[in-house]
Amino acid sequence: MKRNRHLYLLFAAAILCSSLRAQVADSTRRYVNACVDLMQKESLYSSRLNWAVIRDSVDLQLQQARSSRQAEEIVIWVFKQLKDNHGFYGGMDTSYRYSRPGPERVFSNGILEEYKKPRAVKTAMLDNGIAYYKMPAVLIGSNTAKMKQWANMLTDSLCKLEAQQPRAYIIDLRMNNGGNSEPMWQALKNLLGEKNRTYMANARKKILPDENDTATLAYKAAAVPDHPCVFRKNIPVAVLIGPGTASSGEIMALSFTTRAHTKLFGEPTIGVANVTNGFPVLDKGYLLLTVGYIADARKKILADYFIEPDLFIKSDDNYAAPEKDITVQAALQWLNTRKKKK
Repeated sequence: MKRNRHLYLLFAAAILCSSLRAQVADSTRRYVNACVDLMQKESLYSSRLNWAVIRDSVDLQLQQARSSRQAEEIVIWVFKQLKDNHGFYGGMDTSYRYSRPGPERVFSNGILEEYKKPRAVKTAMLDNGIAYYKMPAVLIGSNTAKMKQWANMLTDSLCKLEAQQPRAYIIDLRMNNGGNSEPMWQALKNLLGEKNRTYMANARKKILPDENDTATLAYKAAAVPDHPCVFRKNIPVAVLIGPGTASSGEIMALSFTTRAHTKLFGEPTIGVANVTNGFPVLDKGYLLLTVGYIADARKKILADYFIEPDLFIKSDDNYAAPEKDITVQAALQWLNTRKKKK
């Protein structure tokens, strides 16, 4: 009897030691829990989830995990519960972006061809003295030197058009899939009007006050162009949007929705017009999380995250010859009508 009991204890001890050796390291467990902590605390969608149940499941999955890759799959599993299609997880061995169910973005051949080229402003003077301005994405992160560079490039191109005294503007945001919004806003601010700026709101849909701390003011100052120009008041503007308009591009489009003498043409935007923030995790990974809503100048929350055009047009997106683009043609027709009414 004693011999059998001794063998049982040895067998149990061997199993326990084997299990402990196979489990992931404590540092990996801390990493997983740090990721979960950030998602629960910072995500706009946190209140939708039952975190007690999720954490119990995380603990159970961690007990069963045998590698860092399996541990990262736990982080991805929690991230999926948020259904954050604007967010991103970049980990130690893998990365993940949530794809919201529903129709996929369908890009025209015109946009697909243009995407093969470097991101750049495109300008032209079209018939009847109407200026065309394509604003690209500004994918520079938070690099303040590049913010200044892009702010100057975007602004200088627009000011060169204004120097020709156009009768109206077409602002093309169909290929603006986001990035750093500050250089975009600084370039368009004088045409848009300061009063049409957007606001941020928290998870309770409360409009947040402007951040005026030293770091934020210095960051915004980095995007102020060296040579801004003044635009004539009430000049008509047509804005072009579509499935390639995303994130900061959508925020620019939202600013135009409250501007007088302005109309949006094209297709609905992709639907990620909200506030994101990035969080490094223990020097091992990175979480980009949606943390707030965007509201228009009237402080109306954009709960659906996408912008609807005033006039729907399924375009061929002809960037080689904008004057032949059917969305541009519709915008020209409206702008010429507006001119006749003035």
